[in-house]
Amino acid sequence: MHEFSLCRGLVDAAIEEYEALDPPAIRLTAVRVIVGGMHQIVPEYMITAFELLTQDTVAAGSMLNLQIQPVIGQCQKCKWEGKIIPPFFQCPACDALAINVLKGHELYLDRLEVELDEH
Repeated sequence: MHEFSLCRGLVDAAIEEYEALDPPAIRLTAVRVIVGGMHQIVPEYMITAFELLTQDTVAAGSMLNLQIQPVIGQCQKCKWEGKIIPPFFQCPACDALAINVLKGHELYLDRLEVELDEH
């Protein structure tokens, strides 16, 4: 379950960003994460990891919103470009096995949603 190790850094980053807010927020309500398809995560496992890793932290009870980015490749032979589904890296246009991955390696904290003090 590699989702747990991927999620650890994201939780640490979210907590660090939350604690640096000025003015401080009352509560962290949601964390949005961008994940490229090359990571081949199982969203349910990532959400479970997030819930476990945020227990007893300022992020406890917050929601993890995942945005999965597709893997985009380009054929070295015919220059076709488009969505590919790992682990199959074969060009759908010319059947070549020489595909460069252009997008799909992303993994970053995109946004925090917080509740601010009304006063």
